[in-house]
Amino acid sequence: MPGLPENQSRIGIGRSLVPGSAGNRRLRPIHSRREITMNFHTRSLLTGLSTLFLLTLSARPAVSDDLSEIVAGPVEKVIGDCEFTEGPAWHPGGFLLFSDIPNNRILRVDVDGGVSEWLKPSLGANGLTCDAKGNVYVCQGEGRRVVRLQTGENGEPHPIGRVLAAEFEDKPFNKPNDLALDGAGGLYFTDPNYRQEDAVQPVEGVYYVSADGDVTRVVDDLPRPNGVLVTQDGGALLVANINEREIIRYPIEEPGKLGAGEVIFTGEEEADGRGPDGMTLDAEGNIYATYKSVVVLTPEGGLKGRIEVPEKPANCTFGGDDGRTLYITARTSLYSAPMQQSAADFRESGPKTGDLLVRAQALELVIPSAWQAEAPANRLRLAQFAVPGEEDDEETAGEFVVFPPFGGSATDNIKRWIDQFDPEDRKLAMYEGQAPQGDYILVQLDGTYFKPVGPPIQRKTEPTEGMRMLAVIFSAEAGGNFFLKLTGPEATVDAAGEAFRKTFGGDSEGETEYTLPEE
Repeated sequence: MPGLPENQSRIGIGRSLVPGSAGNRRLRPIHSRREITMNFHTRSLLTGLSTLFLLTLSARPAVSDDLSEIVAGPVEKVIGDCEFTEGPAWHPGGFLLFSDIPNNRILRVDVDGGVSEWLKPSLGANGLTCDAKGNVYVCQGEGRRVVRLQTGENGEPHPIGRVLAAEFEDKPFNKPNDLALDGAGGLYFTDPNYRQEDAVQPVEGVYYVSADGDVTRVVDDLPRPNGVLVTQDGGALLVANINEREIIRYPIEEPGKLGAGEVIFTGEEEADGRGPDGMTLDAEGNIYATYKSVVVLTPEGGLKGRIEVPEKPANCTFGGDDGRTLYITARTSLYSAPMQQSAADFRESGPKTGDLLVRAQALELVIPSAWQAEAPANRLRLAQFAVPGEEDDEETAGEFVVFPPFGGSATDNIKRWIDQFDPEDRKLAMYEGQAPQGDYILVQLDGTYFKPVGPPIQRKTEPTEGMRMLAVIFSAEAGGNFFLKLTGPEATVDAAGEAFRKTFGGDSEGETEYTLPEE
């Protein structure tokens, strides 16, 4: 294009072309792509989201000779009327997922334009990515954790997932932001502090979760790491240093071990502003980074051009039936653009180990991996788990049970629990507290327990000495009073007490004494 240096261009909607500056660092380009066929069902559904709408922008951007090798058509609005969109990820089942952070949800967009809520509440979900098996990896900023969610044949989230990372060196994370699978069964994620409070971790770092579930901090010297990518050959980690307008390349010497970083691109203050935020790669290794526009770079970091978007972009990814659509999350909307280039391959899988993440109707529970899931003993139970014994207790001496909301007041249920212990040696303590998902009352009982035996309808019990029960009435913000009980020998329940509280997000230090209301 006349007046532009080689390999520099800008495309936009109703705007002139503006040149930028080129970087000169080198990465090894990617040239391979494999076909992946997944047996997932897609759907057409548009319910409960009347505020979302579909728009098409008719203006066609000017495309330079350089970017015409990459961009095939105009930027179009797909969805509007969100609050702040982030984390787009194409699912191998043939649909797009993205986060609407303030509305605490993940949305699903099918290829036919159908839109639905995929997950709500999402605990402040931000960055998302999918593997070839259809697992969805999520940075839950408000939950301060990274999780893996399974999907069923229809693409809906399975009620059981895994918590991959929730703390480092016994401290919770700041606010996990973005993540990338590495092709070796692990993943990298960034943990900046975008909270209106002091950081919990001493640095705003980049972390690695290995295939075995070990968590290590791999970058600790950036002021605010944001977007993160792993090159398709697994040889380099790319990190967005958002406060300095930089993209930094770290050689991956082995999974979770990085070499010295080097800056491969710095955005222009006037042309690009603050950034980058999220980033993605195409099959050829080109980098797409969100500044004021989507900045397109060579694998080495050289500037190819800029794709203008009507709203300031926050993240982007490739998807579509043929992998040749660039989806862009930008403030209140989702945009798309047809591309000449195609998506990079899905990674086969990420970490598989970690505590179980169980959704029991409106309540989300985190179950220690050592607790074994069992088939519920009766229809009154939503879920039950065997808890390993302590000291001289049986190998699976404890039992954790989740009950759905049913009749009776809190006082009625607490009195029923109390009556399950012999008054001759019974000890009682009661507390109340708050958790992210709601308020709770916790009852601790010790002594001789009238242990139920046989079908509940027979009401048979067997007195068992030296027992303890931790029982909770949890008033979920999403609706309903749920009942959680951990019962077993005193030593077993005592050892599992904090893990029991963690299942629903309780905190013993924040609890206060509770007394039954006078009748």
